[in-house]
Amino acid sequence: MTEKVLLLLLLPALFLACGEGAFDEEGLAPGQTALEQFTRASQLYYRGRLTASLEEFNGVIYRYPDSPFTPDARLAVRRIEGELAGEISASGHPMMVPELDSRIAVIGRPGVSGNVSRASDLLRGTGASITELSDHQAPEITMVFHAGGFQEQAAIVADSLGRWLARPETIGARHGEELIEAVASGYDVLVIIGNDAVFNTPVD
Repeated sequence: MTEKVLLLLLLPALFLACGEGAFDEEGLAPGQTALEQFTRASQLYYRGRLTASLEEFNGVIYRYPDSPFTPDARLAVRRIEGELAGEISASGHPMMVPELDSRIAVIGRPGVSGNVSRASDLLRGTGASITELSDHQAPEITMVFHAGGFQEQAAIVADSLGRWLARPETIGARHGEELIEAVASGYDVLVIIGNDAVFNTPVD
């Protein structure tokens, strides 16, 4: 492990030791200072949320141009952009979606069944158990919901969809235990593919 990677892994501990403040409900640094935002970006990177990490590193660059963290943030941005382009991964191998140990239901209206199948095929690459569902009453907006305890996995799913889809540009992950129980009982994450979903060609 390189010294720089070790530093990134130790940043959350450094953040606490400096008394910068508390983590949020996801266990992430709040991002109100250069150190906090750099820590947050690093945490997101090691959780596999590359797009979110890229946004936070860019935030360090543009909000704190004179910070000692900015040069490393620029290096991180170049690396993540390479990973998102499928060039490299943290281990130097072609980028893979992080492994997920969860049961995921992918649902959409009959008119978007092709996109539901495409999303399902891509998500199977995570190792998760995937089930495709069709519902005439499914929402027309692409969204991700999670049951209790699966917030992080849902966030990774949403981040992955954000890379695969040209539209919508951002996809949030939110708690939806009651909705999941009603639509796909027994599943941990519910992915709704709406009429707004447009896949990149080819998918990264």
